[in-house]
Amino acid sequence: MDGLSLILPEIAIALAAVVILLIGSRLGKISGYLSVLGILVSIALLLMIPTGTETSNVIDVSGIKMIYSVDLFAVVFKMIFLSIALLSTIASLKYMENGKHLDAYYSLLLLSTFGMMVVASSSDLVTLFVGIEMAAIPAFILVAFEFNRKGVDGAAKYFLFGAVFSVIMLLGISLIYVSTSSLMISDIADVDDSAKLLAFLGILTLFSALAFEMSAVPFHLWAPDAYQGAPTPVSALLAGASKKMAFAAAIKILVVAIAVLEVELSIMIAILAILSMVVGNILALAQKDIKRMLAYSSIGQVGYILAAIAIFTPAGIAYAIYYIIVHAFMKAGAFIAAACADTASGGKIKNYGDYVGLAKKMPITSLAMASFMLSLAGIVPFGGFTAKILVLIELFREYILGSALAMVLGVVMIVTSIISLYYYGRIIKYMWFVEPAHNESGEKKFKEPLAFTIPMVVAVIALLILFYAPPFVELCMKVASGIGF
Repeated sequence: MDGLSLILPEIAIALAAVVILLIGSRLGKISGYLSVLGILVSIALLLMIPTGTETSNVIDVSGIKMIYSVDLFAVVFKMIFLSIALLSTIASLKYMENGKHLDAYYSLLLLSTFGMMVVASSSDLVTLFVGIEMAAIPAFILVAFEFNRKGVDGAAKYFLFGAVFSVIMLLGISLIYVSTSSLMISDIADVDDSAKLLAFLGILTLFSALAFEMSAVPFHLWAPDAYQGAPTPVSALLAGASKKMAFAAAIKILVVAIAVLEVELSIMIAILAILSMVVGNILALAQKDIKRMLAYSSIGQVGYILAAIAIFTPAGIAYAIYYIIVHAFMKAGAFIAAACADTASGGKIKNYGDYVGLAKKMPITSLAMASFMLSLAGIVPFGGFTAKILVLIELFREYILGSALAMVLGVVMIVTSIISLYYYGRIIKYMWFVEPAHNESGEKKFKEPLAFTIPMVVAVIALLILFYAPPFVELCMKVASGIGF
């Protein structure tokens, strides 16, 4: 395939966004269906890219070369982004049906997805930065799209922190350029010994900006407010796809940088992993609002992925990618289930107590939510169990080989996973095993809209399929080896 054919998925998304923005005001609700169509076309074009494809396109802008690569790593992450964008968009058809400016909403959602796809194919720091900003700026607006107090507050915090970390990212890129005389990610491995300290500072600065996008502790302060205030399908996109964009960028850089800074980077990432696991899970215990609980839970899950990355082994990177795939579906699915409950009840179901007896009113939603909670907790037969076990096995293997750091990460992961059982189990208990304080036997069931049911069922099926690991682990191993492991 030629270079143009390989970027057709991005062209399809961008074209759909532009068309909706130009004529969407006349289409009304049809804008959402056009958005779904654009994502489906993009997925189809992505699936047509032959396995083993590896090519790069060079774009020269005023002497600055931007390298756009299409390889297995890019294809896998683009599929994650598009899949979660599709689920979020379908859920939005019902969630936003009475909303205003639907053309802007759907075009922003598509443009954010386009930015994520650019990051997946970036091979230089300029393209990486441009892609992240293209994904983040529409996300800022989407968080505040309902224009309520919580949404505006969350968006303001997200924007202010995001602006600061954009500057920090540029500083990191500048330091790396000064130390390597190159903007190519692959050239970080060739840094001279005399410039190692400067390179480390650049990577540290750049990674802190990516940690902000991941919402890793201590860069997580924006996430709970943004996730709570955003339209819930947008929360699903942020947790299921935007975080994964940050991981894609981080993995691209770290697998190159470890050639010269392995010990320093390993310790740095391990510290972030431990902080995220502990703080995320403990603060999740104190939450009453389901979306805030899911936000803090997501912070804890970030720690598990970082733990797999921190040991810098081929299997560790592969299992981190596997965990990223699993987490995308279980977290996006959980937010969509919360959106379904909230929308169907007329905005009455937001806190833990509101979920009491929900299984009788919304059996499909309750079953789906229970599945997502079990997967997040690492319980069979869902992909979350397999992902956690694989990471723990690799940490244990590294401990046997003499890594004390792996032992610490493994112990913290086990302890925090046990802690998480409480707040995941609590919502299952309320939905299925607690009767309402007053008699509601005469109440009708809430209608469970198809626009929510379809993405929930798809996410549950994906997690059941991902429980059987071998083919997916093999794929992730190929992805890891393709980027240098």
